Amino acid sequence: MKLLWHGSWMETPGYDLPNVGVLINVDMTIPLLRLEHASGRVMGRPYRKVVTFLWTDGPRSTLRKVQSKRREISFTGDYWVAVILGRAIPSGLPVVALGCRVPRAAQQLPVHRLLVREVSDQFSVDDLSAVASSLAADQHRLARVSRQSFLYSAMEPPMELVNLLDIAIDSLEAVVSVPSAQFSGAIKLPAGPERASDTALRLRRPMQSSSLPVALLGAGDYARTEIIPALRASNLSLYCVANREPQIAAMVAREHGFAVATSASERAIAELPKPGLVVVATAHDSHARLAIVAATAGHRAFVEKPPAVTARDVTDLVDTMKAWPGAIEIGFNRRYHPLVLGARAILSQERGPTSIICTIKEVALEPDHWYFWPNQGTRITGNLCHWIDLAVFLLAERPMPVSLTLSPRISDPEQPIDEERVLMVTFEDGSLLTIVATSRGDEVRGVQEQIEIRRGGTTVAIDDLWKMRVRRGGIDRRSRTPFRHKAHADMYRAALRRFLHGEPATYPTADMVLVSAIQIAATELARSDGLSGEIPRWLGPTLHTLS
Repeated sequence: MKLLWHGSWMETPGYDLPNVGVLINVDMTIPLLRLEHASGRVMGRPYRKVVTFLWTDGPRSTLRKVQSKRREISFTGDYWVAVILGRAIPSGLPVVALGCRVPRAAQQLPVHRLLVREVSDQFSVDDLSAVASSLAADQHRLARVSRQSFLYSAMEPPMELVNLLDIAIDSLEAVVSVPSAQFSGAIKLPAGPERASDTALRLRRPMQSSSLPVALLGAGDYARTEIIPALRASNLSLYCVANREPQIAAMVAREHGFAVATSASERAIAELPKPGLVVVATAHDSHARLAIVAATAGHRAFVEKPPAVTARDVTDLVDTMKAWPGAIEIGFNRRYHPLVLGARAILSQERGPTSIICTIKEVALEPDHWYFWPNQGTRITGNLCHWIDLAVFLLAERPMPVSLTLSPRISDPEQPIDEERVLMVTFEDGSLLTIVATSRGDEVRGVQEQIEIRRGGTTVAIDDLWKMRVRRGGIDRRSRTPFRHKAHADMYRAALRRFLHGEPATYPTADMVLVSAIQIAATELARSDGLSGEIPRWLGPTLHTLS
């Protein structure tokens, strides 16, 4: 498929159509407005960040982050709201559609079904221009209601946006023309390959290799900066990369030498030579499903956090991890950090309940960031799960949680439900976990975390995964790593070594169940605006099946 990206036509795989979408063979598009900050992250003080990160994270890590951020716009900086004229697949009916968060043009484009309208065969280019003029007349309003990716977010387009499209189409005769510069002009499609719907693009013949073949599912910033360097360092065979945005899959495949680029994750799993390794780094709601598909297909799977978003995810994962023991590894990176490992060893010398307080300075996100989509389980699922897992790892003996409380939500309609909250979990042995999540405070160092653990006569404080203080008997002992890091490289190095030697995964299924149960309960509490909640009833029986 040919797709226009940053002013150049490129060859990409076709779109893997989501259930709510209509795939359109495009005759012409008219871009209306470019979406700023399409990555959903707000970056401030970039030069101050570089100087600070050189000190805290070291030159190597800082250089990698700088290169990543400078290149991010090439992956995310050309999304538009556009009107589209073409024919629906497979009906062939002529349609006009309003594409949200789409490239300026492509041979085929997917659009949410509520934003597609059938028109007559006589619908002309002038008619399309009139529709574009009507929509472009109020760009501020259009920008406000059209930023979301309605195809993937489990959110329907707001009626305000649907009505804008209907009014523009139904009142063509009354439209007053506006300067075409407001919507960049019409773009006709060039001639391209006949098989534009093929969701796989084959860039080269897979090389014969004795190494483990890999399918990487998800090619976002984290995959590009952390996962791919780890795969290359382990000399794995880079077979296939998948991303639901076909231009991203194609760009990453070409840059890093994958043989196949695809927009369909399940196709990547199906085509991967067996036995292979599937790394799941997609949107959170697909983690469990894709890990299960990979394991049942005879592959090893490494699934990034969170492994589960729903209770059904948990039960399905448990069944699969029991049926294929050792096939699925789960990527909670803090378990691999040397300071965390040191703290766990020190705390094992004490007895009694444990108190853990984690204060997390989070980064600011745009309101349309995918972490806030309803199907992603809120930011509790996507981010705070790190420290829920950390607590389960430090408690070691896996006591059952008995209660959960969440501080009241700030009464600001613009504030996400999971921002500026305090989560507290009480365990049956008297242990306590408190997580303070805030976007307040100095932001130059990005995500920051202070962790304090108390057990018996010992206090351990870990500052930003960089420095640790152990206080026992009135005496402080301090240690540190040379630079701040989150142990992603340590995690992948250890996991990939196990895969290459045919060793089983090490993340306990029981820990996955326990972490997921707390995370899901906290998410439901946030959504319901409740202050205290019960631990899911399925936790005990599910753990019992593992004993």
